[in-house]
Amino acid sequence: MAAVRCAFCNQPLPADQLVSGANTVRCRVCGGKTQPSIFPALLADSAPKPPTLPEEPLAEGEAACFYSPARRATKSCHHCGVLISDLWAAQWGQDTVCLKCLDHLRDKSKDTRFGSKRTLWDNMVLALGLAPIITLPLLVFYWIGIITAPAALILGLWHWNSPRSLVPRGRWRLITGLLLAFLQVAGVVTFILSLWFGWLD
Repeated sequence: MAAVRCAFCNQPLPADQLVSGANTVRCRVCGGKTQPSIFPALLADSAPKPPTLPEEPLAEGEAACFYSPARRATKSCHHCGVLISDLWAAQWGQDTVCLKCLDHLRDKSKDTRFGSKRTLWDNMVLALGLAPIITLPLLVFYWIGIITAPAALILGLWHWNSPRSLVPRGRWRLITGLLLAFLQVAGVVTFILSLWFGWLD
């Protein structure tokens, strides 16, 4: 039987009092009184095991499960292609995969749906696009846009279709960062051409 602990000193309560069904149980260490609610499963020696699935004898000419040859194959794994029974099948999105492949996809991070973290490329692009505007009062950093604007354009276009977040979010950060970076690059190019052709004279 699992131990029920005292609410005051965290010591195990007397099992004989718990089995007797007493409403109040006194701790033998600190003397505190606890009113536990005992579920029948707590008094059992071991938790009941789920029933085993019955064997499915194969008829002549039927395909056997790759992992349990005594069972009839009912599906095929979309990842590795082996024939599997219902016992070895797992539904992942629109695909049916075997348990081995499901474990492999999770451990090897082959499937982005198992990811626990993501790089927020849209935040990076927006930060790079805003960097020259934020540092505008600091005239010593007036040249920062020459570096950050092309970097924002490259990152934004390269990661346009990359997963944006673990939670649903739109593309407005990415679009805003790309637009700011494009305007900065266009401004720099226009300034250089005006100097080259003497438009500012």
